[in-house]
Amino acid sequence: MPTTVLLLLVTAALLRVADLESRALALAAGALAVTVQLAALGPWWARWPPAARYALPLGHIVAVGLLDLGAGLELGLVDVLVLLPLLSLSLRPGSAGISVGLGASAVVLFMPVLMVPGRPYVWLQGGIAVLVVAYLAWVVHAIVEDERRQGQQLEQARTELAVQARELRASRDVLNSIVQAATEQAIVGMDRHGVVLTANSGAERILDRDAEELVGTSFTDLVDPAVLAQRVARDASSPLAVVLGAAASGGTGVSEWPVVLPDGSSRPLEIVVTPRPAIEPLPAGFVLVGTDVSARHEEQRLQDEFIGLVSHELRTPLSSILSYLELLRLDRAPLSEDQRGYLEVVERNAVRLRQLVDDLLLSAQLVHGLSWAPEELDVVEVVHAAVATQQPAARAAEVELRIAGDGEVPLVSDAQRLGQVVDNLLSNAVKHSPPGASVVVTIERVPGPDGGRAAAVRVRDEGSGIAADELARLTERFYRTRDTRRRRVRGVGLGLSLVKTIVDEHGGTLTIDSTPGAGTEVRVVVPDLPQAGD
Repeated sequence: MPTTVLLLLVTAALLRVADLESRALALAAGALAVTVQLAALGPWWARWPPAARYALPLGHIVAVGLLDLGAGLELGLVDVLVLLPLLSLSLRPGSAGISVGLGASAVVLFMPVLMVPGRPYVWLQGGIAVLVVAYLAWVVHAIVEDERRQGQQLEQARTELAVQARELRASRDVLNSIVQAATEQAIVGMDRHGVVLTANSGAERILDRDAEELVGTSFTDLVDPAVLAQRVARDASSPLAVVLGAAASGGTGVSEWPVVLPDGSSRPLEIVVTPRPAIEPLPAGFVLVGTDVSARHEEQRLQDEFIGLVSHELRTPLSSILSYLELLRLDRAPLSEDQRGYLEVVERNAVRLRQLVDDLLLSAQLVHGLSWAPEELDVVEVVHAAVATQQPAARAAEVELRIAGDGEVPLVSDAQRLGQVVDNLLSNAVKHSPPGASVVVTIERVPGPDGGRAAAVRVRDEGSGIAADELARLTERFYRTRDTRRRRVRGVGLGLSLVKTIVDEHGGTLTIDSTPGAGTEVRVVVPDLPQAGD
């Protein structure tokens, strides 16, 4: 339309010039421009094949050529009008449109050369005109092609984004349905401050609260405040950081907490906390999955009661057996060598059985909490007493026991409990050391929490070591390693579980480093126990 209007205006202006070469050609140019415009306005235009649509802008180029001829070749007044239909062809996708347009425009611009030979300046005029028009047309074509390509890419990206959004919504809906269907676990979404944002039906059942009541509540307010305060004091951290555990630093926190129910009772909850990125409509925070372990605790309680009952019933006959063995030793009646050997076998196995019963009793006591008798003591003396106790077993196994480290390590602790820790560590080290090996016990002073005192006891053996996949299970009750079972080492797997419980209640830490074939090192660090009145 703009090209048609401009051609008609130029034609009308030129017709007013009396010295036109051919008024008929000028009128023909105007008529051709009108014909092209009428064809473009017709309904059949959209049904033409793409290649046939080039005819309309080409008709405008021909009209410009006719108008140029009608105005007089030497004037060249209307050559610039060829740029308008050429630009129309340049806007078409691909290079076919601009190529056809440049060819037709070149013919129009070089008509003076073809029609009026012998005039060199006409060649120069035509060449410059073709170069300028071609440059402008290709620049416009390149810009439009680039915009068209970016538009296609944008549309493709928009389509892919829409598909991903639909898939994300579908995945979120499926995840929400799965979360709500999980009634055996409490699944809670929290923000970075531990405030509950969402809760599934399992959380409603386990925490005995409606989801509306849970939302907006800080999860730390659901935990038993006495237990939370104790662990906060021990770890010297904030309540939320203690509950989150390793999740606070980007890992996965696993712990067990008693949660308080609306009726005032508590329920043990094993929780797994992981960081969660922002997912519309929830901001970034944490996901907490809790499992009610009341049944496990009840089963453990019954098991411990049974162990305690059986162990208690075994102690009475064992005490009698050991007492009569002592009387037999004191009897002046001569015993033969065979009889003395029999007595030694009976006594050795009775002592071993009594130690096993004592371990079982202590294991049952640990479930209900230990009683402590804190006093100022020297850890080195406790270790020396434990080494003396283990010397007979070490000599029988041809294992050397050595003590290293500081000469005196004062600490407020319970001598009996600390002795049980060292006894169990030495017993394990001796049992797993080959003949001729050494077991080294090192005692050192180390800084305690808040600048207080602490003692570190390291027991290093030269045994066969422990596989990496078994290290995490060593402190489980009744767990025995594959190597222990293969070599049929005596024991029921209670030693390290007792050590772990005593150390934990002491407020200390237990670490185990082992390399298969190179031995094992167990390190215990315990701080001062609070004394009565502290």
